[in-house]
Amino acid sequence: MTLWYTARGAGLAALVALSAATALGAVVSMPSRNRARRVAVQYAHRSAAVLGLALLAVHITTILADAKAHVGILGAFIPFQSSYRPGSVAFGSVAAYVFLAVSALGLSRGRLARSPQAVRVWRCLHALAYVGWAAAILHGFRSGTDVGTGWVDALFLICLVGVLAAITARLVSLARRDYVRRAMVPIEAAR
Repeated sequence: MTLWYTARGAGLAALVALSAATALGAVVSMPSRNRARRVAVQYAHRSAAVLGLALLAVHITTILADAKAHVGILGAFIPFQSSYRPGSVAFGSVAAYVFLAVSALGLSRGRLARSPQAVRVWRCLHALAYVGWAAAILHGFRSGTDVGTGWVDALFLICLVGVLAAITARLVSLARRDYVRRAMVPIEAAR
């Protein structure tokens, strides 16, 4: 029973940390003139991501150690191979792979993003974190054995609302920036 509690606790904590990392990633990518704020948010984004990956490792390890989980090593690492809810566990495997790939991209940003075009490509690839986060939400909601418990459902809702609010704020700031740029073109052309 201890393994099950550890696995679920680590899974839920990983979801919270990776949701925070995803939301903070959306916020830090918004234009800002306040450099100190940007550095602080970037630091929090990276710290939440590292914490989330560590908790994810605990989650996977304890699931594998728990014989009653019926996931198995193949089920944990190869999508749709789990004997326990194969589709739902597959979402977790995909989420883990995406988060690992996005983290590797984050670590190598300085080497990969040396030109404006490379920065755009890097950002598109790094934005796959949203896909990983959505897969993690689906994994937890569909394979979690304590979904339906009030506080767990509230936790999922908080993660969902937090990330969607951050994404919405980012999209609004991008739209506003593009609107200002388009408005400035006639002014600059008149000069």
